[in-house]
Amino acid sequence: MKNSFRILTLAASLCAGLAFTAVAAERAGDQAEHAHKHKGGPNGGRLLETEPHAEFFVEKDRSVTIRFFSDDLKPVAVGEQTVTVLADAKEGKIKVEFDKSGDALKSKSPLPAGDGYNLVVQVRAKSDAKPQNFRFKLDLATCNECKRPEYACICEH
Repeated sequence: MKNSFRILTLAASLCAGLAFTAVAAERAGDQAEHAHKHKGGPNGGRLLETEPHAEFFVEKDRSVTIRFFSDDLKPVAVGEQTVTVLADAKEGKIKVEFDKSGDALKSKSPLPAGDGYNLVVQVRAKSDAKPQNFRFKLDLATCNECKRPEYACICEH
């Protein structure tokens, strides 16, 4: 009787462990699958899911331009939105702020040198609103498939 109970307990433990492993693997697969499941902006940047949509684009001089678009990707004038970028580069965390410039927000300073570091883009609908945070790695290499910078890649690889 004791042996039967031990065998049943062991079997139940193994089944629970296998179920937990399967769920964890499925979640990890979902996260990897979502790595490039975002829309690309009309100017070749990364489109952030804000209202209106904000396109994050790194210029050749490493400055950042943020433009806003409606759901059908028509340009929207900059209103009361504010944006801040936090770059976690080798030099430490660097805050990049933006000024309104025509129909866009332009960074006051360029991003730090190099790439491969993490960015946090904080978008506020109004200066006193709660920020929406978008985290991604700055990778300026060009994707071979979609020809966009990797930070804005729309491929599913």
